[in-house]
Amino acid sequence: MSREAFPEAPSATAGGPIWISAVETSADLHGADLMRSLRNHDPHLTFLGIGGELMRSEGLESVARAEDISAMGISEVLGLLPRILALFRRIRRTLRQRRPSCLVLLDAPDFHFRVAKMASKLGIPVYYYISPQVWAWRKGRVNFIRKHIRRMLCILPFEQSFYAEHNVRADFVGHPLVHYIGIPSPEEQHPYPRRIAVLPGSRKMEIRKLLPQFAEAARILQQRIPDLDFHLIRAPSVENEELTALWPQEVQVSICPFPERYERIRSCALALTTSGTASLECALLGTPAIVAYKLSGLSYAVAKLAVDVTWISLPNLILQREVFPEFLQSQARAELFAEQAASWLQNPVQLQRIRDELQTLREELGQKHAAEESARIIYRDLQSSRGECWEKTTPAEG
Repeated sequence: MSREAFPEAPSATAGGPIWISAVETSADLHGADLMRSLRNHDPHLTFLGIGGELMRSEGLESVARAEDISAMGISEVLGLLPRILALFRRIRRTLRQRRPSCLVLLDAPDFHFRVAKMASKLGIPVYYYISPQVWAWRKGRVNFIRKHIRRMLCILPFEQSFYAEHNVRADFVGHPLVHYIGIPSPEEQHPYPRRIAVLPGSRKMEIRKLLPQFAEAARILQQRIPDLDFHLIRAPSVENEELTALWPQEVQVSICPFPERYERIRSCALALTTSGTASLECALLGTPAIVAYKLSGLSYAVAKLAVDVTWISLPNLILQREVFPEFLQSQARAELFAEQAASWLQNPVQLQRIRDELQTLREELGQKHAAEESARIIYRDLQSSRGECWEKTTPAEG
């Protein structure tokens, strides 16, 4: 039979655009990076969905803006319920009319699980990039994932084995921060021995709860060690005045613009930081950190019942041991931060031991470019599934 009798196999995404959705502004960077990586496989790909400014600049046809949805989560839920329901109706209508080749959803499970269910009912494959932390709490959600998600793309190494135990197809693609930060060698670590970074977070509530304690710790430390140099790392959504209003005037501090944060943190002997991404940034930069976390009494009581993890900071979770000391709730106090920091500053050998352990963490996360690895998996998986469909519809040679 001549070659003309066999049409060429369709491209991996023939039939519609790729829906990609990042509803939190913090995920916009990851979404834009993934779009670029997918286009490396096929420059003609088009994208539809929800994202922020960076994703729109990469050519996303926007059904809604991440900035607007992120703002919804801050306000009263009941007052916004009509807008949220209207958005879900718009998404369902768009999925039916446009029939994307697949959906790629980034984190935000409370929002995205509903979108995944819509797509699953329509027979559209769903890939999930940046796994929800189902291993920590609400583990029952893994049943939803098994039913509606074609493939989980995990950014923490232990997540893949967790999903394997629950019969969910999952891949460890590396952590995005590894690519953004890079992997400094021990020879590149030249911190100033008296410089301290302070990372109070980006959420107004955590800043109000923790920055006064960090600031008081700085005042106590300055009394004990007069030549200390403090650097406040400011998140993009926070104004300088919000930080200086909670900082004692008698303690000199330099406020670091967000784009310069990695260079500044790397130059510090240690850091005082909130839990979350900031603690992992410190770890990847090789900077020992004291981690603090504080919730309302009610929220903490609920969390204690629901959360099933030994540590709260990502470096400790990844290494399965306490490398960064954690101070939670009533222990998140200035005098305890100051005591721990002073102990480290007076014992450089101990600080170096922690830096050596952080090298192990960087090895655990590997050197994969998470977006490129995810794009490769998504594209090949789509190509494989479409190839199977093409073979079934191609007449056998006889």
